[in-house]
Amino acid sequence: MLTALRMRENGGQDNQVTNEPLATQLEREVRVACFVLTTPKYHKSRAVHIQRTWGKRCNKIYFMTSQPDDELETIILTKPDQYEVLWGKTKESFTYLYEHKRHEFDWFMKADDDTYVFVENLRHMLYPYSPDEPIYFGFNYKLFNVEAKNASYMSGGSGYVLSREALRLFVHGLNDSSKCRPEDDSAEDVEAGACLFKTNVTAGDSRDDKLRNRFYPMMPYSSLMSKYNGMDFWFFKYAYYNPRACMDCLSDYPVAFHYVEPRELYSFNYLSYMFDLFGRQPTVEHLPARIPLGQVIIPPSDNR
Repeated sequence: MLTALRMRENGGQDNQVTNEPLATQLEREVRVACFVLTTPKYHKSRAVHIQRTWGKRCNKIYFMTSQPDDELETIILTKPDQYEVLWGKTKESFTYLYEHKRHEFDWFMKADDDTYVFVENLRHMLYPYSPDEPIYFGFNYKLFNVEAKNASYMSGGSGYVLSREALRLFVHGLNDSSKCRPEDDSAEDVEAGACLFKTNVTAGDSRDDKLRNRFYPMMPYSSLMSKYNGMDFWFFKYAYYNPRACMDCLSDYPVAFHYVEPRELYSFNYLSYMFDLFGRQPTVEHLPARIPLGQVIIPPSDNR
């Protein structure tokens, strides 16, 4: 089962949800604002397909770009549409959300226009944590450009999600050049991770209770088939937690994948929300226990 809440779409009409009270509760209690970094070049070939699939399951989704589009909820950025200034676009995006939307949502999810997010699973993962906890989640890579020996940052490709308090600390930290890079160049995810680390935001552990990844910066087959990339692939060296590669190494409730083509967005959507197997027994699902504020424990790296 790919989603924490089993849903089936009924011919484009309102969703029929088999566990409707739980789904409604999560959508109300874990309010997620998603934003996608994109450009006018990809509005029609990528962004609109996100809007039609996983994007509509966020409490709200915004497309950060340089031009408006009549099919998308766009936020117009001042930074140029260049990959080299992705860090600048990310800073401007989070700043906008903090200044205009911070009271409306609990969590703020950044994604690329080739990311697929299982929003129900994201809410399920976030449920135990208070949005007042300075924490963020994603796929952890080793962070080398800070003084700490045991630090991580989150892959930009599969996205990362900040709590409301993490957003506040991050945006305030952008005004301090000793904490956050003021220039717009450099690797977006590395700079975001260093900035968040220096502003005392915890890099959370998004793995499930069986230590399987829920965020994955590639497509599923890269993890399920160890020989696809080979175990000497750079990814396995830089992952903060041992990523492993085997047929049961991915979580039952994955949150996000990267490098997802538009046609694959619809495949993921079908297999998650419309597909079912005759005779399969329904799963009884429960919400995890809440973690008291200030009592989050993050395990150290196990990938040496």
